[in-house]
Parts: sequence; C-alpha cells; structure tokens
Amino acid sequence: MKNHKALIIGASVAAVCLAGPITRSHGQDDAEFARKAVALAKDKKYDEAAEEFTKAIKASPKSPRHYSNRGKAYRAANKFNEAVADFTKLIELEPDEAEGYRERGKVKVSLKDFDGAITDLDKALTIGEDIDAYRFRAFAHLSKNDFEKAVEDYSAVLEENAGDAQALERRAFAYRSMKKYDEAIADYTKLVDKSPKDTEALRNRGYAYALSGDHTKAEEDYEKVLKIKPGDADAETRLKAAKAKATAAGGAPAPAPGASPPAP
Repeated sequence: MKNHKALIIGASVAAVCLAGPITRSHGQDDAEFARKAVALAKDKKYDEAAEEFTKAIKASPKSPRHYSNRGKAYRAANKFNEAVADFTKLIELEPDEAEGYRERGKVKVSLKDFDGAITDLDKALTIGEDIDAYRFRAFAHLSKNDFEKAVEDYSAVLEENAGDAQALERRAFAYRSMKKYDEAIADYTKLVDKSPKDTEALRNRGYAYALSGDHTKAEEDYEKVLKIKPGDADAETRLKAAKAKATAAGGAPAPAPGASPPAP
C-alpha cells in the first residue's frame, strides 16, 4: 500500500514524457507549448505542465495528444476529476482508440470508482491487449473482493512477465483469500526464490502455510524473518502461535498480515 502514490505517479510521468512526439500538433505555437509541457513533466512540475498543455489545447483544440498529455499531468498531480474530464474528451475525439478508456479507467481506480474503472478497462481491452489495463482492472476486482477475476487478470500480466513481483504478490493475496493455499504458497515461493531476504514474502508465505495447516513450515518462515530482522515483534508473535499449533490442537491462528490489498 505504501507504494501506491509512487507507482501511480511513476507511471504517469513515463506516460506524459513518452506520449509520443509532438507530431500531431497543428501549428508551431501548440508544438512549442507541448514541448515545454513535456519538459516540465519530466521535472515533476505537473501543475505547470498542465498549464502549458492548456495553452497547446487553446492553440489546437482538436489535438487528441494534448488532452491525453494534460490528463496524465493532472493525474500525476492528483487532480483526478480534471484528468477524467480530459480522458473523456480524448474518448470523444478518438472513440475507437483504447487509450482514452484505459487512462480514464486508471484514474477511476485512484478515485475508488471500481465499477466505473472496470467498465472503462473492459472497453479498452476489447479494443486491444494492454498489460497496464489488465493490472489496473485486476486491482479493481481485488478491491471489490472479486478474487477469481483478480486472479485471471494478474495471470494475464504474469503471462507477459512471469517474474512480475507486484502481480505475484497480489495474485497470492487473491488465492489466499479464496483459501487456495497451495497456489498462494507457490506464488510467495517465487517471490522468496527471487529475493530470499524479502521478509514480507516470507511472512506471508508463513501465514499461508499456517492457514493450510502446515505449522512446521510456517515456523521455518517466521524464523527466517527473525534471522533477517531480529526482534521483529510480529514475526515473534506468529512464531509463538505456529509452535503452539504445531504441538497442540485448537487455538486461534495469528492475525493475517496484509489484510487489505496493496494498491496498483
């Protein structure tokens, strides 16, 4: 969850800066404004970038690229309603292109309008395959506790990049929520194999083992966490619970780590 803003802004910066050459411009003035705006976006001056894109729009009001870029600048500045308006205009100008639907859907995720986001991302994906659209739609499904659909979309992401740590973590969370512990453990294991000192992956795998009834394996993972982070109170609590469960029937399991899904 702590990576939410960084991931959202990072994607937006890349999108603004790499939205394509200013070849769609219809005059020298709007091209100059657009170039200045892209430079400002690269410096993370999103409000100023949006102002320059506004000038470009005034000079060339029918240019889809300016609305796309300003929408991404607004999104990076957390001005989500303004971003929605620009992507809606982009859809009006290019109704048969996926970009407007995809970008508006991503903003709606930030607004927690998950149903609206899914509708837009569905439309984008009917026009063309896009990993970003699958990733954001997966998160919308996850946020609605529609874990089966979330698994489907994260699996689509992983078909393109089998080592995508974010998709593995979130698919594991969905599997665990569906009580498909073997599948969750398999995904957490991939994360641990990739980064053996990833204490959160170890902690979460330990919890999945505990839920599956394999308390010995759970103990091993919590002990690994404590070797990496001596004195970790959460791991100590979980280790104690796992040992108790391993030696006696009954008793309450340790509380779940990561009870709510991380953000996209």
